[in-house]
Amino acid sequence: MRPAQQLRSRKLIVEFFNEALALLKDVDFDGLSIDTLCERTSSTIGAFYSRFENKEAFVDALQLILVRATRQRIEADYATNAAPTDSLESFIGWIVKGAISWYRRNEGVIRASLRRTNKEADTWIPMRDLVGVQAAHALPYIMRLLPSDAAANGAEERVRFAFQMLFGTMNNMVLINPGPFGIHDPETPRMLASSIAQFIRSTPSDAKRRVPPSRAR
Repeated sequence: MRPAQQLRSRKLIVEFFNEALALLKDVDFDGLSIDTLCERTSSTIGAFYSRFENKEAFVDALQLILVRATRQRIEADYATNAAPTDSLESFIGWIVKGAISWYRRNEGVIRASLRRTNKEADTWIPMRDLVGVQAAHALPYIMRLLPSDAAANGAEERVRFAFQMLFGTMNNMVLINPGPFGIHDPETPRMLASSIAQFIRSTPSDAKRRVPPSRAR
C-alpha cells in the first residue's frame, strides 16, 4: 500500500477497506471486483490503483490491518486479566467463544485469504501467526488449571495441537462448510470447547483405557 499523506486520501483508504469487508461476506477473493469497490466508494479506478499496486496488495493490506488489530486485542485481554481462571473448561470456553466470534465477523477476509493459499501459500502466514500468539498466551494459564497427572504427561504438546485443531476446524468451516455443523451454528462453540478441553485433559493412561481389548492384545 502506498502511503497516504492527506486526510482525504486516508479516509478513502478506510472506505475501501470497509466496503471490501462488506463485499467479502458474499464473494471470495476472485469475486472481489475493483470496479464494484470503486463504485461503492464513489471513487475512480485510478484512485484505487494510485494507492494499491493491485487487488492482491489490497487484500494483503486489509489482512495485515486485521491481524495487527487482533494481536493487540489478544495482548490487551491477557494484560487486563480478562480471561476466566476458575476452571479449564471456563478458560477454554472463553477462548473458543472469542475465536468463533472473530471468525464470524471476519469470515469474508478469512475465506479470501484461504482461497489465495492455493496459489500463494505465504499469504496465510500472518493469519497462522495469530494462532501462535494465542497459544503462547494461553499455555501458562492452561498448565496452571490442569491436574498434576495431565500436566506431567505431554500437556504442552496437547495444548499446541489443540489450537491447531481449533483453528483448522474453523478454517475448514469457513472454506468449504462440510457440515453437519458450521461456523454460525449456535452449538459449535460449546462442542468445540468441550472437545478441546477433554483432549487437553487426556493422559496416556486415558488412551490405554479406551483401547478395545481385541486391539490391546
